[in-house]
Amino acid sequence: MIGRGLVAGCEQQGQQKGQNDNAHGGSNREGGFRIDAGLRLDRSESGNDSRAMYELATRNTSKHPDPVGSCRFRAPHVWLAVVLSLISLPALALGVTLETTPAGELFPALELSQHSANGLDPEQGSGLLRIHIGSVRVPRDIQLTVSTPGLRQPTQISQRIASDITLRPRLNWDAAALLALKQPRRQTLRVRLAARGMQTIEREFEVRVHPLDEALYFVREGDARIDLGWAFAAWVDPQDPVIDDLFNLAGIDPDAVATSSLDRTARVRLARSLWVALERRGLRYADEGAGVSQGPVIYTQRVRLLSNTWDERVANCLDGSVLIASALERLGIGSLLVLVPGHAFVGFYADHDRGEAEFLETTLLGFARPAKASAETIDQLRRRAGRGFDAARKAGRKRYKEAQAKLDGRHRPDYALIDISTARAYGIMPLAVGHRDRAARAPVAASLPAVPSSPASQSP
Repeated sequence: MIGRGLVAGCEQQGQQKGQNDNAHGGSNREGGFRIDAGLRLDRSESGNDSRAMYELATRNTSKHPDPVGSCRFRAPHVWLAVVLSLISLPALALGVTLETTPAGELFPALELSQHSANGLDPEQGSGLLRIHIGSVRVPRDIQLTVSTPGLRQPTQISQRIASDITLRPRLNWDAAALLALKQPRRQTLRVRLAARGMQTIEREFEVRVHPLDEALYFVREGDARIDLGWAFAAWVDPQDPVIDDLFNLAGIDPDAVATSSLDRTARVRLARSLWVALERRGLRYADEGAGVSQGPVIYTQRVRLLSNTWDERVANCLDGSVLIASALERLGIGSLLVLVPGHAFVGFYADHDRGEAEFLETTLLGFARPAKASAETIDQLRRRAGRGFDAARKAGRKRYKEAQAKLDGRHRPDYALIDISTARAYGIMPLAVGHRDRAARAPVAASLPAVPSSPASQSP
């Protein structure tokens, strides 16, 4: 707004003086974070930002000052001098700053699992990446471009801004390219800001990009406490081709299952068939430390993608739970992930009204398996797997009873009950990274409760 002081001199008497302009950021500092739908994170920023305008006064070339109330046309050479003085002033550049939560870290899985009703909206990111544009003194049409390795294409936002603003770009990650990433990778994120009448601004920031099998579930940064436990639902993927393979091995036709008519006995029978099929596949529990980072700032957990669990035939407690929950969701049976300190297990609703639930202790996969698979006939395997399922069901009930009092939402992230259908309603979709060259053949189950629910009873 450099030219604001050049209003015709007849509006003031005596020598024209510049005026101060107050630019209001309009941001309401609360010092914390607020989670909206899904991962959308909103961090408020604050206060009035008052900046003095340049004082641009015209000269009075007459020998005597203008009489009060008079308005005299200034000589052309005086106006020319004023214009030249404006040209010589440095352009007022916009300020560009970048923030990530956690600081300097990017987790592509959080973006890939974020649902958007209007497709991939570049302006509707999770909020964990924020770009602040400051020193905005006049309305401008800006174009923001964000690029970094691993994107399908740079993210571009075109917008007219009239004041300081914080943008939350959504990065279009290439899931296939990220599958090759096994450890966090340091790389450069580039931000380019262009607007008519100003020099293009380019900034580079160093970030760490985390692999797709690393789940960020809690952040403690300063006074902020951000619970992202619902994001575990992203690794539950009923569309993955692995689920087709599991159904084929279990002899289940998902298209023939009428979920609304399934009673407890039928649901337990389906879960038993899935368990036996996993035993036939040779899946076994692996007691391994899956925690990647356990504070003090970020808390992350390794979660195998379904294709890796299936191919490697090993699963920790969370891997097995995610696999079984994926198959149950495909069948339209509401499933649950239960998180307790250092452990996870799976549950499913035993009735259509979602009032009662069964739970399975997935650490019992591979129950009493002989050292050599060839020493066991198929009938022997079925009987052994059936005993293992019964033991897992009994242990799951016991685990749930022990944890139930703390699954009230006040003890997160150590204790959490994640209803997968509720997570879908919150906008957390499957990662869908395991499809590779095969198209998904089934939609996500459409059962979406209006509010988060927990089982009313754990007993049959």
